[in-house]
Amino acid sequence: MEKQQKKFEFPSTAFFLLLIALVFSLLSYVVPAGSYDRITDETTGRIAVADGTFHYVEQTPVTIFDWLSSMYGGLIDVADIIAILFICGGALGVVISTGAIHAGIGALAKKVGSRESLVFIILLLAFATCSTTLNMAEEFIVFAPLLVVISKSLGYDALTGVAVLLFGIYSGQGFSVSGPFTVVIAQQVAGLPLLSGMGLRVAGVCGSILLAIAYTTWYTKKVKSNPEHSYLYDRSAGAIVVDTKKAQEEQVDLSKYEFTAKRKIILLLLVATVLFMAYGTNVLGWWFREMCAVFFALSLITGIFYYGSVNKTINLFMEQSGQMAQAAILLALSRAIVVVLTQGQLMDTIVYALAGVLKHTSGVITAWAIYLANIVINFFVPSSSGQAMVVMPILTPLADLTGITRQVAVHSFMAADAFGNMIIPTHPTTLACLGLAGISYNKWFKLAWPMVILWSLWTFIILAIGVAIQWGPF
Repeated sequence: MEKQQKKFEFPSTAFFLLLIALVFSLLSYVVPAGSYDRITDETTGRIAVADGTFHYVEQTPVTIFDWLSSMYGGLIDVADIIAILFICGGALGVVISTGAIHAGIGALAKKVGSRESLVFIILLLAFATCSTTLNMAEEFIVFAPLLVVISKSLGYDALTGVAVLLFGIYSGQGFSVSGPFTVVIAQQVAGLPLLSGMGLRVAGVCGSILLAIAYTTWYTKKVKSNPEHSYLYDRSAGAIVVDTKKAQEEQVDLSKYEFTAKRKIILLLLVATVLFMAYGTNVLGWWFREMCAVFFALSLITGIFYYGSVNKTINLFMEQSGQMAQAAILLALSRAIVVVLTQGQLMDTIVYALAGVLKHTSGVITAWAIYLANIVINFFVPSSSGQAMVVMPILTPLADLTGITRQVAVHSFMAADAFGNMIIPTHPTTLACLGLAGISYNKWFKLAWPMVILWSLWTFIILAIGVAIQWGPF
């Protein structure tokens, strides 16, 4: 009998996180433990690493039981972040269930009619806006097949539709203005005031969106002028080839979503919530408790207003919150790595080693190095919130020691996370969109990698400005 060969299955993010925690547990028996002294800034209350105070201490090896229980420790450590994950996820789920976002996008498409370039620009802007303010990404996966149909009906290829979607999502996420799952979490871990430093982030996101629009427009014009320029063009077949079977099965019919007065009001409520939250965190000094209250209020008001039923609203909220469980576990596993590093007293040893490498470089080079390092880390930890949990506890003291601000460190990580996800084959959002559109990863990579280079160069400029102006606070 012939033995069936097992198909190779790429390890999951959870597997990588567990493996990393295990490796560091084993290293705690070998790598010297170390510690820095900490000082408190009396003006800001910020606790910072004191340069020149590193010293080796007695090793505290992490046992197998400690490794097994590290997930519990991680879960406890990130309880407040998991709370906003569940509540924000549930609230956005209630809003999406009303069809208001679907109807809004459908209305935009109808409004511009056959003005092709304007259709793509407006849709890209819509996805980018939702991404930069609310970190919406997975919620838009279902639009991939529809965008393929729209782009092909206008004489373009399937890649154009997917580019509009993913370029929009990641251009907004790279310099997230108020995203609860990226900038809020990263700043919380770094000990920064929530949503601080917004001015340069707004400039950053405007630039990344403009680059995405320019690159998409260039590609669409190239394909329109000659289909052979499409990365999907098959010369042997003499045509653009793509597997559209899945796309036809999964596409969303936006014509079913009428842009009613109720749905218009719900979109206005969503915009008002984002603005109110930004005001609260920047002016009123809100923290996670108040942010959760605002998002929960949004879910209640939206559900009761649209469905006229408190019971249905609560059930919808619970159902949508439940879909955040996997992300919550990934957060706990990410934090488990920090728990292991802390228990084994390896965190400061790592920071000391990195600082030794970077102390002879300028602040700009340090910021760029952090960005490039996180591009690599993305391959193993593609979860934005999860990666923040892993890297920010290391980057925060590293920023203190190398002379860059913590704000610069946060955005070195955040931009790398978003832009790297465009081309990393382990990111679920990218892979899901490509699967629904019937596009192979290698075809997508041909289109996406120049966009990542452009975004990276723009990020380098923003980070250089941030270093020059000592982007604050801290």
